[in-house]
Parts: sequence; C-alpha cells; structure tokens
Amino acid sequence: MRKMIALVSLLLFMISGVAGAYDTLTAYSVSQSFDLGENYYNVDGSPDISATIIGSNEFDRGQMITLNIDLMNNGKLLGFKNDRTPDDADEIFGAQTEMKLESAVVDATGIVASLSAGPESPIEIRSVSQKIGSIRSGQNAVSPARFDIKIDKKAKAGEYNLYLNLSYDYQKNVQVMDPDATAQTYDVNRWYGMMVQNQTLKIIVKDQADFEIINTTGTLYPGGEEIIILNIRNTGEEEAKNVKVMVNPSDPLSTTDSVAFVSGMSPGSTAVAKVKIKADSEAVPKVYGIDIVVRYETPEGDIEYSDALQAPVEVKESGLFQRFFGWIR
Repeated sequence: MRKMIALVSLLLFMISGVAGAYDTLTAYSVSQSFDLGENYYNVDGSPDISATIIGSNEFDRGQMITLNIDLMNNGKLLGFKNDRTPDDADEIFGAQTEMKLESAVVDATGIVASLSAGPESPIEIRSVSQKIGSIRSGQNAVSPARFDIKIDKKAKAGEYNLYLNLSYDYQKNVQVMDPDATAQTYDVNRWYGMMVQNQTLKIIVKDQADFEIINTTGTLYPGGEEIIILNIRNTGEEEAKNVKVMVNPSDPLSTTDSVAFVSGMSPGSTAVAKVKIKADSEAVPKVYGIDIVVRYETPEGDIEYSDALQAPVEVKESGLFQRFFGWIR
C-alpha cells in the first residue's frame, strides 16, 4: 500500500508564563493561508515536557559537575472537534484514518535542549545545546540531557536557578485527502509547528567551611629559623572541627614542623597556627609564598581538605646583628 505523504511545516510560536517549577505553554495560532484539502477534525492537545535533575541537586562550591537531566513528555490529547461530517464510505474511512493520525499531536520531535544561568550567577555552563531526539507522550527521553557546569569557588551557600530551554517540532494538524475505502489508500498532509518551553531547575550550593589567610607575622633571615604565626579565618557557613594546618614550603624554605593543630573553628572565627620555618643560607631576600592546606572534620564527621592557600613569608637581608649573632636563639 503506497501512501503519499506531503510534509508542510509551519511555525507555531509560544510564550511562557511561570507556573511552579516550569513554564506553561501559551500558543499563538498561525492563520491557515492555503487549502490543505478536506479536514474532518481539529484536535486539542500538544506535547508538554517536564525536566528533572537525576540524583542530588546539592553540590560544593568550586565543584565541576556533569548535570544529568531527565526529560518526560506529559502531553495529553484533550479532545477532537468535528470540522466536517463525512458523507459516504470513502469519507468515513478518511475521517477514521485522520482521527488515528491526529493522536500524534502530543508527540515531540527534534528536541533541542540548552541550559543557561543568570548574568550574576556563580554557575558557569560549559556545555553547548544538546540534541535529544523525539519523545512520545507518556515516555521519557532515551537518554538524559547532560550539561557540564562549574560552581565558582567563591559562590555563597544557597539556592540557584538554572534555565532549561527546550525547542521542538510537533504535528499540529493532519488532513486526509483522496481516501479510498475499497483500496484502503489515501494521501495525507501533515501540518507541523514548533514549540518552545522554558523550565527552571534549582541547584543548592551546600554550607561548608572555607578558609583564608588573613595575616602572617614573623621574619626570616638567610640561614635563620623562626616561628611564623598564621592567622586563619573560617569564611564559610559551617563549623570546622579538629582543624589541622598543613604547611608545605618549597626551596629555599623548609620546615621540620609541617602540621599545626587548631581547635574547632566556627563560621567567621579566626585561629592561630604556629609553624617553624627555616630559610636556606643562600635564600634571596624577598617575599615567598608557602602552600597551606587545611584538613578538618565536618559536623557530620567527614574529613575534608581545603583548596591550597598561600601564606606570604618574608626573608629579609641580614644586618650586622644577624651576621654576627644570628646563631643565638
């Protein structure tokens, strides 16, 4: 049986209004400026795609994540409206065929998904638009949309919005022409439209401890050894327990005391860590950076490590006193 299918594409634009977690569809009709033949029904319905983040939506600041988003088509066929009453056997066959074909109005095809964040958001979207394919009504996408995102290291704890844009084609109308009930043949025009949906997804940047070096005191001279005092502040939102400050100087600086123990640090509090640093006798007088990592325990008992911090330590040029009496401690 040979069926001639003429595909006629028209655009059906929509605007969106906020409703809960995603935007509803509000369509602007495009006038039918040409005759597509005999039309028996006008159908009421459309695709309606919802999006859900797979797994947890809670992340740490500074984290790089591949966000997996499941898409489901919740489109519903709401009803048919008679546009023309069939008169004979051929037209009845044509009307029945059209009704079957019209049910595809709720299927979405050629879906393209893109993700964005607000202009002041600390979240960077690192993936381009994704081609999802087609989703029939009542079904999920074969595979999730995947977007790589990066949360800024200085992001504040809290809830942030991501905006998922979905564009796709759908079958707006079907018109059966030249139906032949005896031969069971017909021609069909498919009238396509385009829809756009915008949905809001929420991710949470978790409370966590964070640290900065706010001050260092103590001066070194070439060949000398001194106690360097580090003032560290918890700039995060969560308490840090059993804090250990781990020091890793590089040449020409060294230490025999690489770990300083600090008690718990509540958000906004400061603590003092003391470490013994030695400067090589050939050290050039200047300011050196010492790598610092803070090891701490979360309120849940998990062990975490901060990003590497830099503590400035100055090596000064030796004066007469240091040259002659620097060996005295």
